[in-house]
Amino acid sequence: MQLLSEPSLNVFFDWVIKTTLLASIMTGLILMIKAVLKNRLKPGWHYALWLLLMLRLLIPAGPQTAFSIYNLFSWTEAASENTAAPLLNTAGSDTAASSKHPELSSIDSENSGTRAAYPDQSKGSAWSIKQMLIGIWMVVAVLLLIRLLAVNIRFSMKLRRNAVAAKRADIMLLAQARRSMGVKRRVRLSFSSAVSTPTLFGWIRPHLIMPAGSRELDAERQSHIYLHELAHMKHADILVNWLMHLLLVLHWFNPLLWYALYKMREDQELSADALALRKIHPSQVSEYGYTIITLLERTKLRGYVPGAAGLSGSKQQLKRRILMIKNFKRKSIGWTVVGLALVVALSGCALTNGKTASDGISSTPAAGETTPAESVTPGTTAPNNAGDKSGDTASNDDTKNGSGTGVNSTASTDSNTNSQPSDRNKGGSSSGSSEQASVKVTETKGHEQQIKDIAALAKKGKVKGADFVAGKTIIDDIHASWGEPDRPWQPSDSYAYDSYSPGAGRGTYAFGIGRGEVVYDIRYFGSPMDENQAFNQISFAEIKKTLGKPSSIKTNNTDDILTYKLGEYELKFVGPHKTQRLDHISVYSPKAAAPMGDSVK
Repeated sequence: MQLLSEPSLNVFFDWVIKTTLLASIMTGLILMIKAVLKNRLKPGWHYALWLLLMLRLLIPAGPQTAFSIYNLFSWTEAASENTAAPLLNTAGSDTAASSKHPELSSIDSENSGTRAAYPDQSKGSAWSIKQMLIGIWMVVAVLLLIRLLAVNIRFSMKLRRNAVAAKRADIMLLAQARRSMGVKRRVRLSFSSAVSTPTLFGWIRPHLIMPAGSRELDAERQSHIYLHELAHMKHADILVNWLMHLLLVLHWFNPLLWYALYKMREDQELSADALALRKIHPSQVSEYGYTIITLLERTKLRGYVPGAAGLSGSKQQLKRRILMIKNFKRKSIGWTVVGLALVVALSGCALTNGKTASDGISSTPAAGETTPAESVTPGTTAPNNAGDKSGDTASNDDTKNGSGTGVNSTASTDSNTNSQPSDRNKGGSSSGSSEQASVKVTETKGHEQQIKDIAALAKKGKVKGADFVAGKTIIDDIHASWGEPDRPWQPSDSYAYDSYSPGAGRGTYAFGIGRGEVVYDIRYFGSPMDENQAFNQISFAEIKKTLGKPSSIKTNNTDDILTYKLGEYELKFVGPHKTQRLDHISVYSPKAAAPMGDSVK
């Protein structure tokens, strides 16, 4: 059960679900194209369309473009954000918790850039359902993989037992076909009663096995067969078959992809026919067709062997195959251009991702917004929250370290500044007020050890007072340890942060939830009751003096962010630009925040 809760497994399962949805849409599109163009499009281009589908199943994520076909199916992008977790926590208790802690109410609305809109699966059946689905998926996938390997091994052993070495004349004929096809690799030739149709087996050491009864065929027909099998080798069809079967082990639950394999193998045979026909004399085209038909009539259908490619196909496919051979044209520039254009167009619209709702957010933060891992504390600059607090003198201690830099910008001035409580409240109501602009920036001292302790914990992905690790802990573990958050993330939020004020003077924490419910960002706002943890007494100058030059310094609206790269983590010190004092820290895992190769802003 512990394995099913592993963050990396959850992330991978999410990717499989998203990819299978995108691939299903692409499969439908390919089938539509094939139905419209039919035999007008050359077999090689039909086959190339399925290779693009395989690429779609392989790539973690394509670039997001406005012309992606997936823009028409917004549910696929929603699935990428909320995969296999349809239950959302919208209970009224969340609103109640939020009202008790207004300083935590706007954390999600002020983040942009990192994908983190995940449902709360801490309680109820959502998490157990997902664990069950992952368990079933894993068991079936492992069984299919074992069966796949067993079928291949059994077929190989069967061939070795029944294989009879080819005669010199047969080997010379195969060598001639290799030269004609341009195949330089050595191909072993043998005859066996284990196969009813010519079969090319193995990618590393290719072995061409002919049916025992094919010795009676004349040299011309044998040459046709060799050319067809070598065409499979030229196209690397065995490698393609292995790859497609392994992908289906992951996507075994998608019947549309199994049908895609069936159609791909059909087009694979036609593509091999087309290549073989280009290598023979035009007068022999009808003879080639007769050879294929004769062999297919004798063929006994067998299950697909991933390591084999051969002259195969059902009798239902004969009509299409005969038509292709009968109407074969060596040069068709017009349809070649059409095929190339189709492949390019399909790549552009199906190998790219559609834009999500969060993609509409500008990379340059608007007023009151910040970038994801560098965002300021909950409730930072949202005018409605700030305005609500402007006259609330009683909550000043809480907002000093639990809200945003709009409040802290005045509350964190030097201790010698004779500001009255009313002045601080004015600063809280408007971060751009004249009171804030006149704040005196001073350097602090005596916090070197505290800063070093912060950095030492950040190297481990931790912050003080919370035994959780960024990029490794899942949010369910935090819920189990600390209970329900004071301000859980809401389904309407753009980005998921659960916030806690554990009490006992421990301060305020916020946990950013990423893919697979992994906590990628841990923020700590210090403790207003513990002078040693009152971050507003620490200046940026003292941080730089203690830790040296930051890896980067950024300014977002009214706030500065000092970033230090500590191994696999980033430690961010965030505070108002005007006061140059610390408001909160962020221990951030770029790897967990961008598991699909997304750039971390």
